[in-house]
Amino acid sequence: MFRILSISIITIAVGLAAISRQSFWIDEGGTMIRSMMPTLGQWWHTLHIKGSDIQTPLYMLYAWFWHQHLGAVSEYALRLSNLPWLILTVLVLARVRYWPLVCLLSPFVLYFVNDFRPYSMQIAAGACAAAALARVMAATPEKRHQGIHAVCAACVFLILCSLTSAVWAAAVALGALIVKPEWLRDRGFWLRAAPWLAVALAAGAFYGYTLMLGLRATEIPDAGILNVLFGVYEMMGLLGLGPGKDELRRSVAAVIPHLWLLFPAALCIAGAWWCGFYDWARRTERRFVVAAACTVLLPLLTLAVVGMVMDFRVLGRHLSPVLPAVLLPIAHAFQVTGRMRKVSFTLAGASCILMLASNLGIRLLERHAKDDFRRATRLAIKALNEDKRVWWQADMGAACYYAYRQGGIPMLNSIQVLASDPPSGWMFADVVFINRPDLRYRNTDYQAELKRNFFRMDQKFPGFEVWVAE
Repeated sequence: MFRILSISIITIAVGLAAISRQSFWIDEGGTMIRSMMPTLGQWWHTLHIKGSDIQTPLYMLYAWFWHQHLGAVSEYALRLSNLPWLILTVLVLARVRYWPLVCLLSPFVLYFVNDFRPYSMQIAAGACAAAALARVMAATPEKRHQGIHAVCAACVFLILCSLTSAVWAAAVALGALIVKPEWLRDRGFWLRAAPWLAVALAAGAFYGYTLMLGLRATEIPDAGILNVLFGVYEMMGLLGLGPGKDELRRSVAAVIPHLWLLFPAALCIAGAWWCGFYDWARRTERRFVVAAACTVLLPLLTLAVVGMVMDFRVLGRHLSPVLPAVLLPIAHAFQVTGRMRKVSFTLAGASCILMLASNLGIRLLERHAKDDFRRATRLAIKALNEDKRVWWQADMGAACYYAYRQGGIPMLNSIQVLASDPPSGWMFADVVFINRPDLRYRNTDYQAELKRNFFRMDQKFPGFEVWVAE
């Protein structure tokens, strides 16, 4: 009991330190706008406007409740909604001795604790699934039904988190059946699983309905296996040691100047993972190892194929539920015995130091800062007040939130001109705000075009370029 209490206190302290007051970025702005709706009916209506937020139903409902009923309005207060999921993630696997240490040092975990999006919830769901599978594996013949409700609850949790998480739920169910194939012939299993299955089928029907409406994530060409590899790079905790995401989107070659640190760091973390996994696998029944492998690899393959076929950019955040498979072997590496003990412990310890350094990089280095919609919105409002024509080439969600915070409903209404009546071309604009130009102007020399139209870059800050007419 004392250990759990101590871990909980440390987890809360780490979570409070990990959350920042940085500006909301594009996706956080979308979550914010939906959570601002005063009634559930209006909330439901906004989910149908565009994008894939409707396919994260449990989180969107949770975010709305957090905002409306707890009075959270600031960036810090809204991101604080991730703290319960961090606590659940840590505690559900706390039986693994070094799991709390590795989990609370993971840059991937702490990055999404600081993000008003569903990924901390998905990480927690993945941790619940890992704990449930461990419970099934530990079941004795006398307790043949042990873990059924835990696995079913984890699968439903994953399904309700998001459409992409549903892929992991299917894999978890398959993994449990590989461990306990006799369940399929057991009437007791079907009786226990039936209510959970009904909820899962209803959720599947809901996702089918949203797809029929044409609601889905933004299509991005050239998505596929390379993005999955980038996701693995993020989940290993290397992001803070390398280039920023904007640089990586422009060119994979951006990693080259950082290879002197990234390469040995990747070897160290991969080495710790292998030591932990190898030691676990050699002590575990082959059937259990196959089950774990299927649970991890089949969703990765599925999402990679979907990404290539449907131009869906699979990123690290879409792999959130599998994070325990990345961190648990590193935690286990601290406990390896035999000839590998010293090497394994050293690699695990060094991995933790590297993850701490990566966390500091993400938090302190400007190249890892979130897109600064707060500053951009303030500058755009100032330009509008000076009767300048503003061309706002960025999402309006976060802009509406910051306009509302700056001047309430009147200010919110005043910036609608940015979307409803934008300049029809360069020659009609006085100021141009461009968010993520590497995505908005793919394979286009937009800077040369702006200069030809007598614009000069006035400011550049995280996620934005501001050009003014000369």
